[in-house]
Order: sequence, then structure tokens, then C-alpha cells
Amino acid sequence: MSQTYTVITGASSGIGQAFAYKMASEGRNIIINGRNKKRLNETKKQAKELGAGQVLAYTADLVTGDEAEKFAQYCFDKGQIENFVHCLGFGDFSAISDQAYSQIAKLTHTNLLLTMFLSKRFAAGMLDQDTKANNITLIASVAGLIQTPKSAVYAASKAGVHAFANGLRQDLWSTKIKVTCILPGPVDTAFFDIADKDGSYFENVQSFATTPEIVADKMATAIERGQFEVIVPFYYDIMNRLMRLAPSLAYRLIHKTYEKGQFRD
Repeated sequence: MSQTYTVITGASSGIGQAFAYKMASEGRNIIINGRNKKRLNETKKQAKELGAGQVLAYTADLVTGDEAEKFAQYCFDKGQIENFVHCLGFGDFSAISDQAYSQIAKLTHTNLLLTMFLSKRFAAGMLDQDTKANNITLIASVAGLIQTPKSAVYAASKAGVHAFANGLRQDLWSTKIKVTCILPGPVDTAFFDIADKDGSYFENVQSFATTPEIVADKMATAIERGQFEVIVPFYYDIMNRLMRLAPSLAYRLIHKTYEKGQFRD
């Protein structure tokens, strides 16, 4: 009898790593992906110590279509895929005027186009499996709902992920596959080491940040309950509702939050 796995991308750090540990603590079989072999192997080791069943580590940069296809085929060759949880992402919190075309293209390709391709690939594979229920979970962002200074391209890419998740859910509505979209606010992870090299952006949002463990717990609950989407932490959900009711007031509050530092330049 073949094994059943939860597949997690971006598992060498941040939300993906925290979710891998969450699944491991529940005794799940997991397939984890990341670009950094050393960190991914550390995730694998810790997951085993937490009580995971089988842990398979696949080191690769999935940004190219060929690598993404190879990864998907590897997963389905190993067994039944119960859940596909896509945590891989890229950020760049610099002024739009400073971003070259290559930066914009990389961010959009990584966050949106790769998400689309992997989602459709895993959906197709899941539909061919003899499983009763499946889930595809995508990580969007509060930034796609509530835009801040220096987040224009990142916000647009994550808004695209949110819209794609809603559209994918419609396409799969009558099938066994559920689609969940997670929209976290700022998360205190190494993500910002690359996305915000001088630390100025995160300094302004740090007081509103949550932890990857909190996001992972919310993700696990959302998948179990078959929820469409979850905004984490809850106060961003309140802000999003305010945004819809009174956008001018909401954006004034956002700019008041960013009164300090580079956002006044």
C-alpha cells in the first residue's frame, strides 16, 4: 500500500518550516522542498525528532518550469498526495522607482506564476489519485488586501495569489479538492533578511508582526475545517473590513502608522 504525504514547499525556513514541524508533530508523512540543502536537512532532522512518519527532502529551486515539473512528478511517484501546501515566496520592500525590470519579473514569477503552475499540476495529479479528499493551500498575504508604502509589486503579486485561489476553488468546486488561502500579515522570519535588506521596512511593521508557529497552527486548523481563507492575525481582518467600508480613512491610518522613517521621504 502506497504512503500518503503532505507536500510543503519553502520548508527550509519560516512558515513552511513551521508547518512542516506542525505536520510532523501529528505524525504525518511529509515531502519538504527548499533551495538550501543544509537548512532543509535540518528541517528533516527536526521533523523526525518531532514524530513525523516518513520525511522526504527534495532540494531544488522550483522557479523554472522544468524544476517545478520534476518536483511534482517526484512527489506523485512517491505515493498519494493528500495536501499540497505552497509556502515558497519572495519579497522586495524597496521603492518601486528603485526596482529594475528583472526584480519585478522575479518577484511576480516566483510569487504568482510558479504558484499557478504548481497548483494546477498538483490538482491534476490529485484528481487522478484514489483518495477521498485533498487540499491545496496557498500563501497570499495581507499585503494583497491592505497596501503599504514600498510594497506595490509584492502586494500586486500576492493579490494575484488570492484571486487565483478563489478562481481555482471555483474550478475545483465539484471535485474532492478543497482550496485554502492563507493571508498572513508580517511574520517575523528570515524572509525579511532578503526582502528588506536594510531592515527599515520591518522596523515599521514589527509591532504588528506574528510568528510562523501561529500561522502554521491557523493553517492546520483551516485545512482540517475546509475553510476558504484565513487572515492572520485577526486584527488585519478588522482592518480589511474597515478598508472596504471606508478606504480613505483606512489608508490615512496606514500612513499614520508609517510616519516614522523612510516612508516620509
